[in-house]
Amino acid sequence: MHVPARKNSAFAARGTRSARQAKSRAELNSIVAHRARLVAEVTRLRARGENSKFIDNAQQLLTRWWSTAGWHAREQLLKTADWLIRLEKRRGGRAQSPV
Repeated sequence: MHVPARKNSAFAARGTRSARQAKSRAELNSIVAHRARLVAEVTRLRARGENSKFIDNAQQLLTRWWSTAGWHAREQLLKTADWLIRLEKRRGGRAQSPV
């Protein structure tokens, strides 16, 4: 005799899906918050008069390319923008220190 496989109820399936969505929302909020921090850092560097290709590129990644990118691509944009900002800070520190 063949016993059919047990199916999950609609309620159980919804509960699992909403748990995944909650985690996804938290991850998306984290990505958006990280972007906001980097945009603020670019603004601070520009206010100090530190204008360079590094800062220009970081700003483009966080603005121009941001809106058309998917979430995974946005994570990559954040990594690259963060790296460019760190390079600018390191470059700016050397330029200001006496030789």
